[in-house]
Amino acid sequence: MIDEILERLNQFIAQDGSADGEKRWAEQQTRNPNIRALIHRLNTRDILIVATVGQHSILPQKELPALVHTSQATASRAVTRLAGAGLVIRERMPDNAKEWQLRLTADGTEVARLKSLLDQRLRGAAAVVASHYSEAELARFNEMLGEILQLSEHAFGDVQ
Repeated sequence: MIDEILERLNQFIAQDGSADGEKRWAEQQTRNPNIRALIHRLNTRDILIVATVGQHSILPQKELPALVHTSQATASRAVTRLAGAGLVIRERMPDNAKEWQLRLTADGTEVARLKSLLDQRLRGAAAVVASHYSEAELARFNEMLGEILQLSEHAFGDVQ
């Protein structure tokens, strides 16, 4: 059964491609040609970061890694990429020139809007699937997913 579970997880991960259904759907939800051209170059983490920044009028960059569950280095590289794509503005904080703050451009706001619409759609579809299971089964599944997220750490330790 473990092999089947890992295979399903690999299938799930493989769906995150440049032409996946979610991106095709999002592309159909906007009239903005810049967003249509850009959306296929964004990965799931990029879109999550844009949406997270969009939940704040201004977000100190140092808070971003904890909000998106990633390392500081990964978040910083993503912010640089997203700023280059014209979705995020990175500027010095007015009260501390050593730290950065983030805010969205108009295109970034549109990507965040699309992510919100997609989340609503996925939440509705997931609720239909979840209706076949008890709260206890769903809680146990969620617990297992959390443990699976820790697999690399347990299997490989602190390999650098």
